[in-house]
Amino acid sequence: FMSTRIQHGLRDSGIGRFVVNTMTYLSGFFQLAFTKTSYLRHFLRPSPHQQTAKYGPHGSHILEVFPCEHKLGKDAPVLAFVHGGAWGSGHPYMYRLLGVRLAMEGFHCVLIGYRTYPCADICGQIDDVQEALKYMYANLAKGTLSVLGKNSPIYLSGHSSGAHVATHTMLKRSTALPFIQGVIGLAGPYHLRSQYLCEQAKGVHEMSPLKAANRGESKFDEHSPSLILEKLDGKTIRKLPRFMLLHGQSDATVPPAQSERMAEAAAKSGVRCRMEILEGVTHAGIVTDLFDLERKFGYLETIKRFCGACVATVAGQEEKQPMIQLQQGKEQTYRQAESKKKTSRDGAIRK
Repeated sequence: FMSTRIQHGLRDSGIGRFVVNTMTYLSGFFQLAFTKTSYLRHFLRPSPHQQTAKYGPHGSHILEVFPCEHKLGKDAPVLAFVHGGAWGSGHPYMYRLLGVRLAMEGFHCVLIGYRTYPCADICGQIDDVQEALKYMYANLAKGTLSVLGKNSPIYLSGHSSGAHVATHTMLKRSTALPFIQGVIGLAGPYHLRSQYLCEQAKGVHEMSPLKAANRGESKFDEHSPSLILEKLDGKTIRKLPRFMLLHGQSDATVPPAQSERMAEAAAKSGVRCRMEILEGVTHAGIVTDLFDLERKFGYLETIKRFCGACVATVAGQEEKQPMIQLQQGKEQTYRQAESKKKTSRDGAIRK
């Protein structure tokens, strides 16, 4: 209904970001007001235990810290979370219930604020996430981060475009971030050209910040983590932490094939990677379902087990092969899965 020029104007002026952020906030507010009134206090204002820290000069350079409420206390692992929003919207305050939930489950949760488009493109966003992580590591158990343990292991996670930014940051800046022990991608678009074609099919590609935030179509391959993986040398790959990719089977925004392709690239490159396709889980639901502080979710336990495996590897214990969990609940290595697919295809041809 709008010309390309108007769509670009809304996208590049920041008006689109303001509208999306406002609608998201109001939607969350009214949903909680009518369904989970007791949760509103977490959504509207920080808890007395929450800390906020500034890691840079921009207004978006903030960390919202939710200390662990588990018996582990200060020794609990830190899960740093990069929010999504199509590279052009989102804010840590929208995810405070996630912070509360992870704190209940035995993590220190740190919500990372960073500049979104048009304030920064993908390179600026990677810079922000790197600086946030370095600040966090340098200030563990100090000042506003005094609630975190000095020796707490740090894991990086992100949702949607935030998963893209998080994985991109680790692949490009792993040398500067040797203290990150694991990366968890939730419903991430790791191959930009494929995601752009999906947006094109829906008619939202000109309004979406995807193309502009990632420096145009000519730069898509350069900023696609699944393609970056294929070009990394052995020395860089050996420095990478473990990866885990979770994706909802019912995701209509970012197809599950994105995580499958990323897992395949990781397996071919020798990167330790685990993937799960979650039955019945939607794109937003993989994060917003966790806002319900009372329900139990199997994949939350999977995240906790993954972090435990990362700690075991760092401690020098025996490392298991990279795994992929299929929808049927059976586990096997990616190469085993591919071998079975190939055998099945060959059998079909022979018939």
